[in-house]
Amino acid sequence: MIVDAFQYTCEGGREQNEDSLLCSAERGLFVVADGLGGHMDGEKASSAAVEYFRLNCRGGYTKEAVCGLLEGANQEVLQKGEGGKTTVAAGFLENGHFWYANAGDSRVYYFRGGKILAQTKDHSVCQASVDMGLLRPEDIRGSEDRSRLLKVLGSEEKLNLRRCAPPIRVQNGDAFLVCSDGFWEYVYEEEMEADLLKSDCAEVWMKHMLKRHILRGQNKGDNYTAICGILHLDGSETYDELPEEKTEKEEKKAGGRAHPGRRRALAVLCGVAVLAALAAVFLRLFLW
Repeated sequence: MIVDAFQYTCEGGREQNEDSLLCSAERGLFVVADGLGGHMDGEKASSAAVEYFRLNCRGGYTKEAVCGLLEGANQEVLQKGEGGKTTVAAGFLENGHFWYANAGDSRVYYFRGGKILAQTKDHSVCQASVDMGLLRPEDIRGSEDRSRLLKVLGSEEKLNLRRCAPPIRVQNGDAFLVCSDGFWEYVYEEEMEADLLKSDCAEVWMKHMLKRHILRGQNKGDNYTAICGILHLDGSETYDELPEEKTEKEEKKAGGRAHPGRRRALAVLCGVAVLAALAAVFLRLFLW
């Protein structure tokens, strides 16, 4: 697999850039951390989080392992972030699969055929409102509650993440975007898709999106950081099936048949119905 990746970070309208990032196509590791607070503590927190991923991501990913990495990064920020807090979004490529997770409102998007196939959900008041049907996803950007986050690294002893998404099996031409909220605030999802379709490499894709960002935001807002990548398979590559995929296939197969417990219940009900019918026949014969 060839991973064509490109990274960009900018202080925007702020004096200091508190974002940190890690883009390693060789290791299949892509991390963006957005330090909070508007001072040095935010930069220290995001840097501590990214350094933790750099030192501790060694493959062997599962949903539990990915969530464990975020928990470990949270502990690292608590210990070395000097009181700072940070969001984080991370993508991991291994064995032809893409894993992803986040804490806060930094995001991971995954694209197939030029369309968003999957994305992370923010840990925020706005996202909770979307989940309850009180707010449309596209209205998050303009909401006055957008900065009210429910989970960030360095805030609590444990993150207790409940959204560990299953991995995505990579196909040729798939793409991904890992970014801070300062980036997606000014680049809309349909624009990410449109710019990807007219790009032949990750750098060109990023430059198209950055033009939109600068025109819309005038470089006056928050720090903004993004990593984008386009994945190329040569057609001869084969990858082992993951346990999660095997379980999913088994569940789909079972979906066409009744659950064992349900089958037993149905058998009992059918037996009772047959006995009742026979009893009715004998009763009629006796009364006749």
